[in-house]
Amino acid sequence: MESLWVFAALGTATCFAVTGLLAYDAARALGVIAFSFVRMAIAAVGFATYTMITGFDATMQVSDIGLLAISGILGVFLADTFRYSALVRVGPQLQTLLNTTTAPFALLLGFVILGQVVSGMSLVGAGVIFAGILLAVVSRDPSALGRFSGDKDGTVRGMLFGMASALMQAGSVLIAAPVMLAGADPVSATAVRSAAGAGSLLFPIIMSRKNREKIRTMTPTVARQALLVAVIGPGLGMTLQLYALANGPVGIVSTLSTTTPLIVLPLVWVVGKSRPGLFSWLGALIGVIGVWLIVSTA
Repeated sequence: MESLWVFAALGTATCFAVTGLLAYDAARALGVIAFSFVRMAIAAVGFATYTMITGFDATMQVSDIGLLAISGILGVFLADTFRYSALVRVGPQLQTLLNTTTAPFALLLGFVILGQVVSGMSLVGAGVIFAGILLAVVSRDPSALGRFSGDKDGTVRGMLFGMASALMQAGSVLIAAPVMLAGADPVSATAVRSAAGAGSLLFPIIMSRKNREKIRTMTPTVARQALLVAVIGPGLGMTLQLYALANGPVGIVSTLSTTTPLIVLPLVWVVGKSRPGLFSWLGALIGVIGVWLIVSTA
């Protein structure tokens, strides 16, 4: 089917939406650092096993591996830690919307570091994204928070963590871009990034008796949630995204892959039994439109 890449791109967004709900309870139970480590360790072992079977990309230079490792530290250790810190405070609805700021932050870093020209339409797209977030935040009713709504008083800190995560993720992509554009195998590259991320998370685990104890006493339910997050997110989600990128236009694939803020709303409604308000839907839609405006002019 020629249009199968469309479903793959939407499947990517769905994977991220599902993992947001699964990670919400697990991250609150284990703590952000411990959960990030368990999730990434599972993913790293999975990708390492896969590359051992299929073969590691022998064309990668030491410098390429170094850049990917730095990208992994930024994109996993820092970005994921901030992302789950946001998730437990504001819930998956607002956290996935905050994640759309990765696009404008990528524009900013490209302009400041690489001197890339930012088009007027891209600036409009960035403004639209922040308008969508503002609408969602202003309409957030602390007195009507449901199961997946986060902490009553955690909105400000959650927003800061969410945007910090997006900034780190944008930096991570910027660092990895030269290696990927040179033709590196995506799975081998992800294996390096996963290993670097899990390795960097190991230090705070070793240094914290509390984190070690939480992992040791982890319940089977939380362990299953962490496993599913690792398999559905980095595993299935990345595979679907790579297929979509290989078979469809990059701009459309990128936009469809960021529809997570829209897809997560009915999931919260069904699983959390909490119907999102009209402005939540509008904020998510506006955020996705903002991403489309940016990627369509890239």
